[in-house]
Amino acid sequence: MTTGGTGEGQHAVGPAINSFTLYATLIECDGLRQTPAGVPILRGCLQHLSQQIENGAPREVRFETGFVLLGEQARLLAAAPLGTPLIAQGFMAARSAKSRQAVMHINSIEFATGS
Repeated sequence: MTTGGTGEGQHAVGPAINSFTLYATLIECDGLRQTPAGVPILRGCLQHLSQQIENGAPREVRFETGFVLLGEQARLLAAAPLGTPLIAQGFMAARSAKSRQAVMHINSIEFATGS
């Protein structure tokens, strides 16, 4: 029997939506590394600032989120200066098996021009 949540000991069943698109600014970037398989990997932090409508009223939204980026796009972002605006698309996942803190796992980036 499937329940609405996927708590500890349960597995996700069926289509699950975990898609995240974020206009953000690169504010921290660790050095480019490689996985044991030789895949480029980059970790860092993005900052998002916007105004959203919540319950019919404007709300300023400001937050930071860590990210992980693998592959050739990791090389591109590693070369970008801090302060670079971008649109990141990916999904959210726990930082590690021991940490439930969410980080964005980026599948694609697009460098934004203007703001």
